[in-house]
Amino acid sequence: MRHLCMLWLATAVALSGCVSYRPTAAPIPQWGTMPHRQEAANALVSADPYTQPEKVKATFGGDLTAAGVLPVQVFVENRGAKRLLVRPSDAVLEFADGRQIAPAGAFAAAAKMERSGKVIAATVGFGLLGYLAASGAEDKARAARLEDFQRKEFVEKRLEKNETAHGFLYFLTPPGTTNLSSAQLAMRLVEVEGGKSSVVKVPLSGGSLPAPTQ
Repeated sequence: MRHLCMLWLATAVALSGCVSYRPTAAPIPQWGTMPHRQEAANALVSADPYTQPEKVKATFGGDLTAAGVLPVQVFVENRGAKRLLVRPSDAVLEFADGRQIAPAGAFAAAAKMERSGKVIAATVGFGLLGYLAASGAEDKARAARLEDFQRKEFVEKRLEKNETAHGFLYFLTPPGTTNLSSAQLAMRLVEVEGGKSSVVKVPLSGGSLPAPTQ
């Protein structure tokens, strides 16, 4: 029994480093430093599509773009006198061919980064103990990843004059989507009093995506 416990402990320690997630802080955006910006409807809207693999890995602990997810950091500032409602459900990624992609949400983005292969490899290498240890480590990594993605996600907010909102929108890119030169982020802004709305479109000229691997 003691030998079995020691084997379990050694297996768990060996696998915990292989299946883990360490949250990192995302840079706080400023409108003037964002690569793509648009001013309209008494508001400032800017966007930064994360297409560089190293930049994505540093922020999300893995290459989301290779998994078929495009994270776009969005910054909105209310420059008018009326309160504005901003919601992730009011944003879409538009392409010149007419395609429109709505944000998928943090849960779907995190699911794209699942690494069940680690569990399979551990089962082959360590048998039942490896499966149990790797599954436990995978569950912890999955929970930490989802919590981090949710914390970084752009969420619904009511903006007073000069207030700002920022966060990431996660788009599941269709197979074959590698060029963003014709894409634009369309963000609908709604006045809280009265319900009048307007759409601000931010061209995402330049930038390319790697071909998805999953």
